[in-house]
Amino acid sequence: MGPVTQQTSLTTWLKRIIDVYDAFVAHGDETNAKKAKQLLEKTANEQFAIAFCGHFSAGKSSMINALLGEPLLPSSPIPTSANLVKVKSGQEYVRVFYKHEPPVEYKPPYHLELIRAQCKDGDAIELIEVSRQTSRIPNGIVMMDTPGIDSTDDAHRLATESALHLADVVFYMMDYNHVQAELNFQFTKELTNYGKTLYLIINQIDKHRDNELSFHEFRQSVEEAFRNWGVKAERIFFTSLKAPDNPRNEWNELVECFQKLFREKDERLFYGVEVALKRLIDEHVRWLEEKDAEEEEAIRARLAALLSDETEEEQIRKRLNRMQEELEQLEAAHMNLETEFRKELDHILENAYIMPFETRELAKAYLQSMQPDFKVGFLFTKGKTEQERANRLRAFYENVKEKAVSQIEWHVRQLLIRFLKEHDIEDSVLLNQCQQWTVDWEADVLSALVKKGAGATGEAVLNYTNDVAYEVKKRYRNAAMQLFERLLSKWREQTEEKRRHLEDQIASETEKYEWIERLHHLQKTRKQVHEQLVCLLSSNRVLEDSDDKRLAELTALPVIRKLESSALTVPSKQDHEKKRPHIPEQALSQGKSARQKIQKTTECIRQAVNIITGLNGMNRFVRELTEKADRLEHRTFTVALFGAFSAGKSSFANALIGEKVLPSSPNPTTATINKIVPPTEEYPHGTVIVQVKSDKQLFSDVQASLRYFHMNAETWDEALAMCEKIADLQEAGAHEKPHYSFLQSVISGFERMKDHLGRKLRIGIDEFVQYVAEETTACFIESVELHYDCELTRQGITLVDTPGADSINARHTGVAFEYIKNADAILFVTYYNHAFSRADREFLIQLGRVKDTFAMDKMFFIVNAADLAHSREELNAVLAYVEEQLAQFGIRFPRLYALSSRFALDEKTGKKADGGYGFLTESGIRPFEEDFTRFITEELTEVAVRGAYAEMKRAQKTLLDYIDAAQQSNEEKAAKQRALSQEQTAIHKLLDSVSIDHDIHAMKQEIAELVYYVKQRVSFRFNDWFKESFNPASLRDDGRDIRQALRACLEELLHSVGFDLSQEMRATSLRVERFLKERLHEQFMDLCNKIERIHKGVPLSSLETISFSTPEFPLGFEQIDEARFSKALSMYKNAKSFFERDEKRYMKEEIEKQIQQPIDDYAARQEQRMFQFYKEQYEMAIKEFIAFLASQVDDYFSGLQATLRAEVDVEQLRECARQLAGLLEEQE
Repeated sequence: MGPVTQQTSLTTWLKRIIDVYDAFVAHGDETNAKKAKQLLEKTANEQFAIAFCGHFSAGKSSMINALLGEPLLPSSPIPTSANLVKVKSGQEYVRVFYKHEPPVEYKPPYHLELIRAQCKDGDAIELIEVSRQTSRIPNGIVMMDTPGIDSTDDAHRLATESALHLADVVFYMMDYNHVQAELNFQFTKELTNYGKTLYLIINQIDKHRDNELSFHEFRQSVEEAFRNWGVKAERIFFTSLKAPDNPRNEWNELVECFQKLFREKDERLFYGVEVALKRLIDEHVRWLEEKDAEEEEAIRARLAALLSDETEEEQIRKRLNRMQEELEQLEAAHMNLETEFRKELDHILENAYIMPFETRELAKAYLQSMQPDFKVGFLFTKGKTEQERANRLRAFYENVKEKAVSQIEWHVRQLLIRFLKEHDIEDSVLLNQCQQWTVDWEADVLSALVKKGAGATGEAVLNYTNDVAYEVKKRYRNAAMQLFERLLSKWREQTEEKRRHLEDQIASETEKYEWIERLHHLQKTRKQVHEQLVCLLSSNRVLEDSDDKRLAELTALPVIRKLESSALTVPSKQDHEKKRPHIPEQALSQGKSARQKIQKTTECIRQAVNIITGLNGMNRFVRELTEKADRLEHRTFTVALFGAFSAGKSSFANALIGEKVLPSSPNPTTATINKIVPPTEEYPHGTVIVQVKSDKQLFSDVQASLRYFHMNAETWDEALAMCEKIADLQEAGAHEKPHYSFLQSVISGFERMKDHLGRKLRIGIDEFVQYVAEETTACFIESVELHYDCELTRQGITLVDTPGADSINARHTGVAFEYIKNADAILFVTYYNHAFSRADREFLIQLGRVKDTFAMDKMFFIVNAADLAHSREELNAVLAYVEEQLAQFGIRFPRLYALSSRFALDEKTGKKADGGYGFLTESGIRPFEEDFTRFITEELTEVAVRGAYAEMKRAQKTLLDYIDAAQQSNEEKAAKQRALSQEQTAIHKLLDSVSIDHDIHAMKQEIAELVYYVKQRVSFRFNDWFKESFNPASLRDDGRDIRQALRACLEELLHSVGFDLSQEMRATSLRVERFLKERLHEQFMDLCNKIERIHKGVPLSSLETISFSTPEFPLGFEQIDEARFSKALSMYKNAKSFFERDEKRYMKEEIEKQIQQPIDDYAARQEQRMFQFYKEQYEMAIKEFIAFLASQVDDYFSGLQATLRAEVDVEQLRECARQLAGLLEEQE
């Protein structure tokens, strides 16, 4: 328990709950308002609730029954409690609260079977409240029994989760053999996160065997596993209701814990209320998030449309301010630019000194030359004078021009270029004009400025030079301003565009800002609601007199119909127990007689061989019969053992062997393929051959597991570095956890095992356990062969203990299929308390697909741990349930056996079972072994025995044909020889002309049709896979990365579809093989008829050993581009709309649409592969088959020809035929 809340008055807590309830109602949250109301009722009645959660078969109901001292609640290894059951002390009644009808109360006396029957009706009933007059439960205590959280019915899990707010303390129960189940860790971690007071109970510890694992090690592994998951439990109890005297049974401590809780109920009550209220507030906030989700999604969609991935108001506000300032500056610049340019231009012109002394002197000289009295020379003066004036004007002009360029033009040009660049005017023509800018003017400008009558005095020169300077500067100013106007026009054009862009940006950012304000307002409102609700938890307001009426209204029970218990009929056992054959108590032993029959047949065949050896034309009969005798005498059988981990496969195998050879443990062990094989001279009893995975196999396994963490390695160095990184993770998700453990094991054992990769190791039996059960070694092992002498192996049986149906190794799927196809017998083991795990489902579906391709029914189904049954009726109910489940997988009328491998091993080792067998008279293994032995020794060998005698009859007929031929006249013999030669040639021509074109075409059509139906079946199952992958538990809005969660759901879905496609293709391959075998038989029968027409009586036998290998089928979608599903995943808005408003159907339809092409592509590839693969095999089979027939024909005709040539002793033939007839008569 967490820190106990400071004791506050009951009325204060009631006021707090009412306030919280009112807030929920005000917001429209009916679900959490209902829960708050239930909590109010519980608190008002000062009820302290203890809830039992866990597996559907962990013993929750039995535990409550034991505490009550009576079998009040139904308990069974199949799902029973389908709804919430409350048990309390008080006046006797049973109240049944229906989902859609008013509640009913039954008064005593009533039969306990009535209560048990009601508990199983989860469809109509929501809650059952049982009040009993008992001293076992104090007043104010309520015991709650919840449905199993691992039930295949999701409604059961939801019923449990919806009731947890009422539990002050939770006792989470697990079956001893299923502690390591992933669901346990997930559920208890969630309870820890809630802050619930949590206790763990490991029940049924009477199953523990010290010779498998010390109890101390088991306890440590349990504690460490929950600690690694961050589960904080007050204590872990180890109990057994079946074996109360078990020294490790902590039942008394558990009872004391309950007593302590009973005593402390008052001080613990308000802590439980506080935890529940906090949880409800969190759920309400999540409800608000879901309610707002659609609006938020619309806002985010709008923001996405506005190309915004920002949601920070402050950032956008700053950007808005900056843009508005920029716009204001732009508008102000329109007014200031010309003023600034004129100012700078004026500055240049004012400071331009273009009339220095030198220039003034030239001006003076020019003015002097313009005086009327100016003359040059004495002769021809007029021309000379004009020339001098012109020369002086040119000198003055060039000097002024030079000064204007250096003092004005260069500076104005730089001013124009600077203006262009500073204001980002991008125009190459204008830039060129600025760079080339100049002012063209001629000397006549200077002459025009000479005023008429002006002299050449100092004052006159000064006035003139001032006029020139002014004129020149004016011309430069005008030219500069003209170009500036063009620059200014271009700038205005550009800035207008920029201004418009700025205005658009401001409008867009303003819209974003408003949308984000709306988004933040929603979030802020939720935060305020949360804070206000949390504040209510510390409020010290108490109920006032005016609140009493309100409290009474809220906690008032609905109108309850009160009935006598006789109004409800109790279902009879016959009604709810399906009829099934009585479990045999005894069966006649026939194994010994069967072995004697085989021995007799073998002796008979060998006698027949001795009789015909050396006779002409009988060589092939000698060969065939010798082979048949050898096969019968040294017959071997492969028996494959299947089932999920903890089904008890290994302990069942030990029971068959008669000794504890394979390790069995409550933890997953069989990560390798274990074979128990007969010993040989090379490998005597106790020898173990270990095949270590190759470097390539191990690397492939590691790569497959790395993909679950979105990693890909190209080299071992990369892979090991990634494994180290993964090993450092604090937690792994449910799907990743098995791969996390595997990669950790690889890291731990790599240095020790790397030099052994790909090798075969020979070890002793004392090291066997390490290589099979210790994961840090076992993860490197492909298979282990134990050569062991026992009754099983003496019958020629190899027992293969396969990896569990839930193995994470993808290669094991292919291995399992090979054993399904080729094994002589299949033993499927399931566990009494967990008749079918979800991991079993796919395997059984596959078994159902291919069973019709078996020559005979070779499947046996074992319900192990039958010693856990409490009665014959319960055992029959479990077997009926198993039969019903198998029928759903297409397996009808199964060979089904209930047995206890533990008791069976005790029987075989002579050890007395602890506490006897209970209602069982024996372990149950004897009926199974007798049926199994009969199957092996009779059914499996009957075909071989019949074939042997048929071959003997053919040999006898051949001898009679030879005798008939020998008795003919010489003329008849000569004619017969010629005819035989022609007939033999004709038969060979017939065999050489066999065409299989029609068979190949038919096979192609058959494969195409089979693959078409594969695609249909895969599409049919898609809806179920989608629901399993995209489920509420995987997509909770609890702060997780929802995009990552959606990708994980998609990956799980693609894996399911891809896995089923590969499984369907494997099943299809068996159907193709059956088709080809039928075609071979048809060819055989057709040839026999045609040969019979050529020569009557040729004794032909079919080729028995023709078999087809099966192609490897890769997992579908291994290389699929998940980007094609982006649109589908983007359809997810929030959990509420996805599940409650059924928006998931849009995603499902889009994924189904997108996945169709990859399914078609995969199917087309495999269809083509299968056709090519089986075409080649069929062609080879036909060649072998034709050669075999030709050999028989030649042997037969050779013997006839020899007889006709009188090369045989007819009397000897008669004697041999008579002896063969005698052997056949004995057999009959």
